[in-house]
Amino acid sequence: MWLPEVAGPVELDDGEHRRLMRFLGAQSQREVIRARNRSLRSMKAQAELGRYLGGRPPYGYMLVDAGPHPNRADARWGRRAWKLAPDPRTAPHVKWMFARRVEGMSVAGIARALNERGVPCPSAVDPGRNRHRAGECWGAPTVKTILENPRYTGRQVWNRMANDRDDVDLRTGRPGQYPNLPEDWAISLDVVHTPLVGMRDFTDAQKVRARRPNGDGGERRYLLAGLVVCGVCDRRMDSHWVHGRPGYRCRHGHTSARPCPPDGPTLLYWREDRLLEHIALVAVPDRPVCADTGGAIVASWVEGTRVICGRDGVEIRDDRDECGPWAPVGGWRRRTTA
Repeated sequence: MWLPEVAGPVELDDGEHRRLMRFLGAQSQREVIRARNRSLRSMKAQAELGRYLGGRPPYGYMLVDAGPHPNRADARWGRRAWKLAPDPRTAPHVKWMFARRVEGMSVAGIARALNERGVPCPSAVDPGRNRHRAGECWGAPTVKTILENPRYTGRQVWNRMANDRDDVDLRTGRPGQYPNLPEDWAISLDVVHTPLVGMRDFTDAQKVRARRPNGDGGERRYLLAGLVVCGVCDRRMDSHWVHGRPGYRCRHGHTSARPCPPDGPTLLYWREDRLLEHIALVAVPDRPVCADTGGAIVASWVEGTRVICGRDGVEIRDDRDECGPWAPVGGWRRRTTA
């Protein structure tokens, strides 16, 4: 390899040349980081101004011509700007989803109703951009993603998701993604494309997830909501009210919109009072087992504590431990048996 800095070819046996190569590599890496930061700042500013930054349009929208490119140099080359406009094929379905959600229908219920009506899912509508998806039917996560997308209010949004280059899907070659915090989003102040839902209805749809009163005016309370993890598939277990008492279940990724196949794992279910008794047995094995004791122990937990439920027992772990994810909490290393 020839470099002008050494006025000739690089000799790796020469110590000066090796030090120069390390210096040039550090300088190149520094410039890459600076260029990335400049690009991110520019994209954030353009999103706040309402400019469409590319990517696939959300379900319910399509791309239309927005006139000459705002950059004069690009406009002279004949490049055009683009913006989002309602897709007459799919926009009515998005409005229907928000209307049903505001009425109180569950996410799984909306997905099941869409499948029963034969509404094509996003990957079926646009198979060219979704070659890695089967496009067979709607799922609860797809409906949830649509209902939580603020772009349906007519505003441009950027930086909702971040790429994880260390977690690459070997099947598709795409990097993994994780959601950013709302304070890191860039949202345009003005409405820049036709909204499919009003801001009030969008806000009401987000509040539906909150606990609602029962028919008799009471409320269903779950002491372990968000803390119980399935030991079979590592998914967070759903809160489930049955026979007048709280419990937790895991359907291993299947929902009423996408039922489990006959040869799949059976549903895992734990009553809350039994879980609290097991928690008390793990934490204070020398005291009488009592659900109230388990409830007091749960109230004293810090963020990061989880209850791992298997078919044959329960274990308490902490994902903040330096030993790695799901390390046992303190001295609570016993595992109960059902």
